[in-house]
Amino acid sequence: MIPRRGRDELYLDVTPGLVPTEGDAPTTRVRGREWKGEAAVQFHPPRGVAPALSGTVLDGVVDPRDLAAMMIDLSLRGWFSLRKQDDDWQLELQRAIIASELSPAEVVLLQGLFPGQAETVLLSQVKPGLAQPLRACRDELYREVVQQGWYRRDPRRRRLARLVKGRVPRTARGSAVRIQTLGFRRYLETAEASQIRFEEAADQFSRYLPYAMVFGIADRWAGVIGEVVRRQQLVDSASVAAEFASDPMAWYLLDGLVDMAELGAAGVELAGMLGDMGGLLDLGAGLGGIGDAFDGLGDFFDGFDLFDLFDF
Repeated sequence: MIPRRGRDELYLDVTPGLVPTEGDAPTTRVRGREWKGEAAVQFHPPRGVAPALSGTVLDGVVDPRDLAAMMIDLSLRGWFSLRKQDDDWQLELQRAIIASELSPAEVVLLQGLFPGQAETVLLSQVKPGLAQPLRACRDELYREVVQQGWYRRDPRRRRLARLVKGRVPRTARGSAVRIQTLGFRRYLETAEASQIRFEEAADQFSRYLPYAMVFGIADRWAGVIGEVVRRQQLVDSASVAAEFASDPMAWYLLDGLVDMAELGAAGVELAGMLGDMGGLLDLGAGLGGIGDAFDGLGDFFDGFDLFDLFDF
């Protein structure tokens, strides 16, 4: 039998995943270690919960996938560009590192990636010195889940009670955020192309990709968005070019992945709209269209070759 103190808390008489408006709402303990019900589908991440934090609150562990997703999230948010260069990666800082606009963990990661006053670095150059910043980034994430009130103490802490190894349970608020995160994961796992408007696809793809990485379903999410695009291409390939070129984050990912010449008139229009915009990937040409590019992109991120960097 699991000791009561090892079980997560849950708000009493409240739908799982919701947080009561009153401050001192009564709580109870779940059966087993954590809530095992079926989370309602949630169409967006929990408010204010970044990708790396969503992975941490799910299992109480900061793992390499969480840190890699944080890196991609920072890049997609415009803090730095990430470009494949032969067998290496080139990182170029795009904005000054302003602590007030970042979480402490994000500041530590960015400072580790761009040591000193460096603005452009090769990953091979900074990798030898990254172990300590990555450990500090991990520590900050554990500190943040406590500061957010999701755990009462660092979830890494373990204690012996009656010779049985204990665990640090989530608070009722932590359980609510975990359940919301499970609901969002369920959306990414079950979403169908027919449910997503083409006009929203580019924005949703780039915003939700780091979360899909955390959940290990980047290939699935990219495939859904790819199908949205393929359907629209059948209707009007020119409008596909116009809509996606209007979202720089989507093309930041896709530029260099698709052979524009193979897209005919749409490709010519895209090439002109993109100008000198850099691309995250250079996986070569030969893909049949914009929608197919998402499939390759999703496979790439689920087997992301930077994951080993964060495994320390």
